[in-house]
Amino acid sequence: MTLIRKSLLISLSFFIAACGSISNERVSDASAVSASASGAYSDQGITSNNVLYFAYDKSDVNSEGRTKIRNLAKIINKEGLNVRIEGHCDERGTREYNLALGENRAKTVAELLVINGVSSSKISTVSYGEEKPAASGSNENSWSQNRRALIKTF
Repeated sequence: MTLIRKSLLISLSFFIAACGSISNERVSDASAVSASASGAYSDQGITSNNVLYFAYDKSDVNSEGRTKIRNLAKIINKEGLNVRIEGHCDERGTREYNLALGENRAKTVAELLVINGVSSSKISTVSYGEEKPAASGSNENSWSQNRRALIKTF
């Protein structure tokens, strides 16, 4: 066997061995992320990041989102958490327009948290516009996943 083939065989062996040793910790982290995407909360509070989705070219929050924000506000106040709200958009529109729309989405969520009792001093907002998509692709399914506000607690 040539040296290149031996090297490839050894590398492949290490790769296969590494794949077989994925820890349960990573699996439970993935479960927490998928639970949070649906708005799930644990008894100890917020499981991970929370996401609100928006209609095309809109920054208003639907009734399901308002309920999620109300529940989040209770947990944030109870646990004394700080919040960063990230506004995101799909790829359609100019960069400047999407940054402004992302900012409006983040500010709308922030205002609803304040209405529900969270101190404005505990909230910061940022807009990423179209710069950090959650889904790649140029179709409605991808676009709908990218029109969001991400609520991060710390």
